[in-house]
Amino acid sequence: MYEFRYLLDRFWVTRADNKELYFTVKRALPSYRRFVNEQLGWNLIVNESVIKLEKVPPKAMTWMGIQEFQEKLDYCLLCGMLLFLSDLDDGEQFLLSSLTESLEALLREVQPVDWTRFPHRKALVRVLQYAQRIGMILVYDGVSEGFGNDQTQEVLYENTGVSRCFTVHFGRDIMQCRTVEDFEAFSWEGEEAERGRQRIRRVYRQLILAPALYWSEQNRSDYDYVKNQRSWLNRYLGEALGGELQIHKNGAFFVLDEENRFGPVHPRDASIPDAVLLLCAQLRDQIVAGVYPREEDDTVFLTRRELQNELAQCRMQYGNGWGRRVRELPMEKLAQELIAYMAGWMLLEERGEGFALYPAVGKWIGHYPVRYQGGSDEEDVDEPLENA
Repeated sequence: MYEFRYLLDRFWVTRADNKELYFTVKRALPSYRRFVNEQLGWNLIVNESVIKLEKVPPKAMTWMGIQEFQEKLDYCLLCGMLLFLSDLDDGEQFLLSSLTESLEALLREVQPVDWTRFPHRKALVRVLQYAQRIGMILVYDGVSEGFGNDQTQEVLYENTGVSRCFTVHFGRDIMQCRTVEDFEAFSWEGEEAERGRQRIRRVYRQLILAPALYWSEQNRSDYDYVKNQRSWLNRYLGEALGGELQIHKNGAFFVLDEENRFGPVHPRDASIPDAVLLLCAQLRDQIVAGVYPREEDDTVFLTRRELQNELAQCRMQYGNGWGRRVRELPMEKLAQELIAYMAGWMLLEERGEGFALYPAVGKWIGHYPVRYQGGSDEEDVDEPLENA
């Protein structure tokens, strides 16, 4: 079901942007529609303009946001733009000045905007560029980027109409939701039978969308389901994505086959993932040696200083083999980048004055070949990293 992977890897598939892919995915609907409805419980939007899989996660993670956006204002402006576009007909053209006037009025009580301020104009430019990239609007005359330097810059756009499919339909009243946790609670609510269905969907969604599924006392039922239904999980996920379900003491991972990889992957051929693999191998050795004790949930807690010391030792031993940019980073900046990367891949989580290392730290490790004698002055290392 490679067509299903296309929908997972994209926000949507539009007919205008890729007609061939649109009809390929549409023709294959019978092969994955049941899996989407029963195992995942996601909405599948199909019309003459777009096919969209509404990928609602059981738990929000930082990387799930819009990567181009930098602050809350960007999201407020996007919501305002969606309201503006909803009043236009498909194919109707509009001027940038009309949009900015409407945004001022729509956001006055929520997030006031002032187009004389450079940060506000740049935020709108980011939103416009994103809307162009995913096909919500087309540029007929002018350049969106010009608004960042000149608030009088005029641009002519066209509304494609697909913005009506942008928002997610939760199938319930969300007016009382105020936080991300309020939306996450949907996957735990309902009567006994409903909670059983929610558990199934929660497990499938987590294994498909996130690097790992960990369990604790709060979600012990998820562990029981994975343990008892591992053969069915492996079958359905394997048919949909191509890979293998791997279950450990306190975590489950669905690992894609080499030929079926898509989207962001870890590890990949880059300096930061290489450094993370080497650091994880060093941390695993220290944990096995008893330097850092394991908690009851199989996590290991390190203070910020302890983690930085481990990174410093790793850099001292292997740093010559890293790319030039990573080699030359100040230690504090290097630590920030590695911690952010590891948090995104569910290798660790910041807790109080330190970090909780998850079981995946001991699973995804790497080392240089025995013949490795040092690095080079090139951006990439001479010797490839071997990961386990």
